[in-house]
Amino acid sequence: MTFFAAGLENITVFSRITSLKLRPGSRGEFLAAVNRSATASVREEPGCLRFDVCADRVDPHRFFLYQVYIDEEAAEAHRFTEHFLAWRCAVERYVEPGTQVHYSTDVVINAK
Repeated sequence: MTFFAAGLENITVFSRITSLKLRPGSRGEFLAAVNRSATASVREEPGCLRFDVCADRVDPHRFFLYQVYIDEEAAEAHRFTEHFLAWRCAVERYVEPGTQVHYSTDVVINAK
């Protein structure tokens, strides 16, 4: 699934990549919850440019979330939205404890 805000030009942005592993039997519920969060992030947050949900091809319980924000402040503001707080509740139910790993990077986008 890819959720992308159009209209980007050559800019440097902030990304957050999250790796996580699901509890057995929770894939469907997880996908519904992450879809709601990703959709709301791109639609409702002016600083959220992209939110991808990537499934591992080998391990059906491993997912990677790739989020792109206009800057680090927008990524931090994301953590206080209603949909993020709902997402945190979903994480407690569907994600194996201790398996979430976060990476933060700068990304140079060339929209040519």
